[in-house]
Amino acid sequence: MKSAASEATASVNDHGIFKALMENVSEAVFVIELDALRVLDANRIAAALLGYSTEEMLALKADRIFPDCANLLRDAAGVEAPVTETRLTPKDGQAITCALTVRQIEHLPRPLALLIVREPARDACLSRGRQSVAEGAIDTGREDLIETNLNFPSIIGQSRQIREVCRLIGLVAQTEATVLIQGESGTGKELVAQAVHFHSRRSARPLIKVNCAALTETLLESELFGHKKGAFTGAIQDRKGRFKLADGGTIILDEIDSLSLPGQAKLLRVLQEKEFEPVGDSTTMRVDVRVVAITNADLTKSINEGRFREDLYYRLNAFPIRLPPLRERREDLPLLVRHFLQCYSTSLRKQIVDFDLDALSLIMDYAWPGNVRELENTVEYAVILETERRLGVGSLPDKLRPKAEPDRSLKRRLEIAERQIILDALLATKGVKTRAATMLGIDRRNFSYFLNKHGIV
Repeated sequence: MKSAASEATASVNDHGIFKALMENVSEAVFVIELDALRVLDANRIAAALLGYSTEEMLALKADRIFPDCANLLRDAAGVEAPVTETRLTPKDGQAITCALTVRQIEHLPRPLALLIVREPARDACLSRGRQSVAEGAIDTGREDLIETNLNFPSIIGQSRQIREVCRLIGLVAQTEATVLIQGESGTGKELVAQAVHFHSRRSARPLIKVNCAALTETLLESELFGHKKGAFTGAIQDRKGRFKLADGGTIILDEIDSLSLPGQAKLLRVLQEKEFEPVGDSTTMRVDVRVVAITNADLTKSINEGRFREDLYYRLNAFPIRLPPLRERREDLPLLVRHFLQCYSTSLRKQIVDFDLDALSLIMDYAWPGNVRELENTVEYAVILETERRLGVGSLPDKLRPKAEPDRSLKRRLEIAERQIILDALLATKGVKTRAATMLGIDRRNFSYFLNKHGIV
């Protein structure tokens, strides 16, 4: 028989596990209490999507967010995770059309329902937190060309460069063209690749991601194209490769520049012929897969150095998209900063409403070599440290603070030269201070003064 204390501890632990699971999915998740139609819990993506803090949502009736909540829950009764299209009402009142999965949770003291929101409809251009493209990111006259279901951290910004990226996504998504996405580390290349897929005609088909840097030469062919049982030691059963798993959908090849030359040759054949043979099998398999390649390397330089095939480059580069680094779109920094501030304030349960101007000034002046990823990590760090309602300079990491200009005065230069002369004398006399003082023409007692002055033991 469990004691009340142990049951309470188990309940706390279970809730912690449940919260961790909620916060590690890429969709908005809500827990609804069926009897009272009340929002019992929600993850930070849900909060960011709707523009509420988590605390604000927990004070709402479910039908404030899901106007057709009662009917949705009634229709879901006894049905295994139905998916339906519905509309959400965010804090600003502008409705969002989305795909909703509803699942009633059984065997609990009170009836609950789990609501998962994914793939907002393509006519919703408005940027909403982690899963959206910035409002006004593009004006092509075709609102349905802007994908809004992006994983964290989303494409956020209103700069000319980001508008151009969104325009290119809109243009290429509905085609079958191979896409090459280039940009520095941390600029969000994978998010753009996902946007291309989710807005394409293949959006309901598989999206398979492959990190080419993790594929050794021995694993490459089996991982991409599969193998037959017994093809090599350890092949204890047939295995489908990534290309077969992506059949009908999209495959994202990250760090494509890290593929070996033999691996590049095999990939080229799939791009050209749409076919391959699994390892240990003479049967040719045909696949219909769209390839989106990602790299932060200069492939033309790799070609000149003999590390990348020129013919493969031209196959991949059918439609290039270059992602700009943050230093080229500084006007987007305030939007990004406030987005991450809202996300982490919600997830860390802090009541931080904004940055003070001095803190934002330091952020604007920093070069951000790690781009959006570095900015996100910096905001998270600052939110953890901050204890006030406005995030101040004191919570920012030291790297953002400008380094003091070196002292170039004559006095300082003479001190540096003096210290170096003393060190040279000690080196020449193998550390014998009396001999060093004699060499420099200094009295032994005065020499001790100079040693102390320059911190030389």
